[in-house]
Amino acid sequence: MRILLVSFVEDNRGSGMGKWAHCVAEGLGQLGHNPTVWFADDFVVAKRTGRVSVLVFPVMLAFRLCRLRHQFDAIVIHEPSGLWYGILRRFFASLPPMVVMCHNVESKCFAELRQAALRGHANVSLGMRIKTPLFRLWQSDGTIKMADHVICLSAIDRNYLTNRLRCKPDQVTHQMNGVAAENYLRRSERSPEQRVLFLGGWLDIKGRRLLPSIWSQVHLKFPDARLTMIGTGQPAETVLKDFDPLHRMSITVISHLTDEAEMTLQYAGHDLFLMPSLSEGCPLSLLEAMAASLPVVAARVGGIADVITHGVDGLLFDPVDPSEAAAQVCYVIADSAVALRIGRAGQGRARALTWVAASQAMESAIKLTMTQTRGRRA
Repeated sequence: MRILLVSFVEDNRGSGMGKWAHCVAEGLGQLGHNPTVWFADDFVVAKRTGRVSVLVFPVMLAFRLCRLRHQFDAIVIHEPSGLWYGILRRFFASLPPMVVMCHNVESKCFAELRQAALRGHANVSLGMRIKTPLFRLWQSDGTIKMADHVICLSAIDRNYLTNRLRCKPDQVTHQMNGVAAENYLRRSERSPEQRVLFLGGWLDIKGRRLLPSIWSQVHLKFPDARLTMIGTGQPAETVLKDFDPLHRMSITVISHLTDEAEMTLQYAGHDLFLMPSLSEGCPLSLLEAMAASLPVVAARVGGIADVITHGVDGLLFDPVDPSEAAAQVCYVIADSAVALRIGRAGQGRARALTWVAASQAMESAIKLTMTQTRGRRA
């Protein structure tokens, strides 16, 4: 099949979305298909419109797809961008079927952020409450409702799609992400040290208002513990001012790091991976940390609970309970045998999650969609 994958993000394998697009395309190629990937760089005019590109890009995409419709058998579109193409498909059924990819359903994610704000773990300003529904959510939910099929990355998202957005259960596929072979690391038998790794933007949704409290409790109990924060997108002085001055010397901030080889070295150089997010899909950094045999302590949100069995191949905590999170981190730091056992079990779990398996799930969803589309036409 000739499959087009469309995401309005930078063509960068160092980013989550960019890596996902390339890895799925490569997996589809291994299955004998002919994939094409479009990124934001393929829509220069839309990129130049800045913040309103979220409104401009879906329109430009719809017209380009109509013009090039004979080049593809199926279109896989990232959630916010397919509304106008979906509308056109209602009038022109000969257009290729549209499969919508939800990495973390946006309206659900926004609702979770607002719930966290009520407990003081996020800040949702008045402007954000107005602009997010006005510019994004109506397009995202509209794209999903117009889709021939929807792929999501967590059981929670699947329930939201079927119960809240009224998608038909047979038109929703739960797909899990994969991890590449080069991410697997063999660790020595030496006793782990106290080096904790956080990876993500310095955003409320990634646990910005939780991590300072978590780390203050960990560092008070283990003064030699060290925290490395990678990919914050903010300079060190901006990030560190959110932490108590007593603990700032124990923290290293690397604002930007997109080199995959260097990221592998970072996984190898740490002893525990901490993910205090308020909302997630099926995060690639989580899978890569597990592949590197890092014991994982993560919030029980999104697809994380689909990947990790608490106490077996990772430890989970309530997403808005920093004390529970700190206790789990301290538990791993204090017991090298626990750290080794959970790290090895996590690596074993990650081995079952390959990009070929993820691509096979997408292949099945596309084939089902094409069969259902032909049936409706008949």
